[in-house]
Amino acid sequence: MDSIVIINGEEQSNITIFNRNMQYGDGLFETCIAKENQILFWNRHLSRLNIGCDKLKIKKIEESIWLKDIKKALSLTSKKNCIIKLILSRGNSHRGYSYPNDIMPVRVVIVLEMKKPQHKQSFSLEYAQSGYHSNPNLAGIKHCNRIEQILARATMQEDEAIMLDENKNIISVTQGNIFFIIGKRLLTPKLDRCGVIGSRRSLILELAKSIGLDVKEEEISLIQAKKADEVFISNSLIGIQSVSSIKGFQLPNSSMTRKIKAAFESATLDANSWTCL
Repeated sequence: MDSIVIINGEEQSNITIFNRNMQYGDGLFETCIAKENQILFWNRHLSRLNIGCDKLKIKKIEESIWLKDIKKALSLTSKKNCIIKLILSRGNSHRGYSYPNDIMPVRVVIVLEMKKPQHKQSFSLEYAQSGYHSNPNLAGIKHCNRIEQILARATMQEDEAIMLDENKNIISVTQGNIFFIIGKRLLTPKLDRCGVIGSRRSLILELAKSIGLDVKEEEISLIQAKKADEVFISNSLIGIQSVSSIKGFQLPNSSMTRKIKAAFESATLDANSWTCL
């Protein structure tokens, strides 16, 4: 299926060269899953998008407008399972980093066919050659300047790569959050200085608590990572993927991960997790 693109409510795919997202990465994005005119965990995506707007001082788009655009885009495809990508640019302006106070945001909805994710029995990680540099003003949000991840994936040899900050603490993988299980504890990196807070991250932490794990968000060093009994990663498209090795270090155990994954998949089947258009 060719992609379907809606820009400011109209079916089109051309955008001006003066769009600030194109010039500077001055915008935000979300990647959602849609099924038969329903969106999974929509409130989590919208919340992160609006937090990003607050941090970057981009004018927010009303929820009803986003949903109207998404509904229109989905009406143009016969596919039942789709990926919905939302892009919000600050707007259009001529050269220079400054922008007028009355600048109007540009919103984009892209629809692609959703193919069933392939969960691999053997899934290996390496350490990325490119990492994050701390900037609390950008931490947590999904802004459109993702050059750090692009550089990290450019030399990647394994299934995924772990990205570190400037202090060699683990932050995430290139396309998702990372979780370590050590005994009865689940650890995931603090993301108050850099990294992206995934739309599923808080749900996973809640589910881990519900099965008796002690959940902590903290700095995780390379030494701590080697103590892990289990490791898994997550993003909106793959859900939860168990990790079998990190840079040759084997992780044969995944029993707690399977319990969390089962609870997660159950949550995705809950009607309350889906927003009808």
